[in-house]
Amino acid sequence: MTTMRQIQLTEWGDESVLHEANVPIPTPVRGHVLIKTVAAGVNPIDVTTRKGLGPAAQLADPSYRPFVPGWDVAGTVVATAGDYTGFKVGDGVFGMVTFPYPGGAYAEYVLAPAYQLAKVPSDVPCAQLGGAPLAGLTAYQSLFEMAHLKEGERVLIHAGAGGVGHLAVQLAAQAGAQVFATASAANHEFVRSLGAQPIDYRTEDFRAVLGRTMDVVLNSTGRQTFLDSLEVLVPGGRIVTLTNPDPLDVARERGFEAQWLTAHPDRTQMQKIARLMSLGLLKVHVEKIFPLAEAAAAQELMASGHTRGKIVLVP
Repeated sequence: MTTMRQIQLTEWGDESVLHEANVPIPTPVRGHVLIKTVAAGVNPIDVTTRKGLGPAAQLADPSYRPFVPGWDVAGTVVATAGDYTGFKVGDGVFGMVTFPYPGGAYAEYVLAPAYQLAKVPSDVPCAQLGGAPLAGLTAYQSLFEMAHLKEGERVLIHAGAGGVGHLAVQLAAQAGAQVFATASAANHEFVRSLGAQPIDYRTEDFRAVLGRTMDVVLNSTGRQTFLDSLEVLVPGGRIVTLTNPDPLDVARERGFEAQWLTAHPDRTQMQKIARLMSLGLLKVHVEKIFPLAEAAAAQELMASGHTRGKIVLVP
């Protein structure tokens, strides 16, 4: 076989711009491995980029067209360029590849930089592997690389049942933090099972529930939530946001440490995530699995904003 299926677009827009195409299978190049995909995660940034928004869309100039969405990939190495990559044909690997530059993960085969990949943990379902990298790295980098969360601290994670949120809850709990998470009533038991005390964002004001007691806040739900979250931080507290960076100065003027995260590939961190998954200490909840051909439906569900955990594509 010399061709493969991939999902691509030639213009920004709604789900209808996504279409399936047959294209040549990539040829391995130095420092890369060719992966036969077993699962590819669908993330909010995929939807944002498809609309022509966000850092990935800004970097994807016309020379990248057709644009192939997706940065999460899990699969098997099927070819290399003959150089040393740390992997051999037959190895199972997963990672977030080339973000924020185009990653091309919505495809049967993906050519990926070897240094951004980790070997897959044993006995973990393929769908979980495909859903882990971007959300897992975002959660890890937010909590430990930026907020420097420590054992015994108190952390509030907004959207605790979401893709990033449900992994951040588990990572924070594993680190020995006291974890609180906003979630709908339907997700309270789920969030509690992950290690967090849930707060109903529809019926409760988290500011009144918590008071000024949080050392760290992870915000992924917008500008107003960011501003409201400043009212629960202790003096000198830390807040990391995954959305609009505009209000960072407001937080800094009030004496808080405030940072905006754009996740980056990191092999060492992926290896840590793989280890936790292999030990059963970090589990990716997969809400729904779609065949690759139904990528538009997968993104439509993602855009609804009411999914628990992750959505995954399989070839």
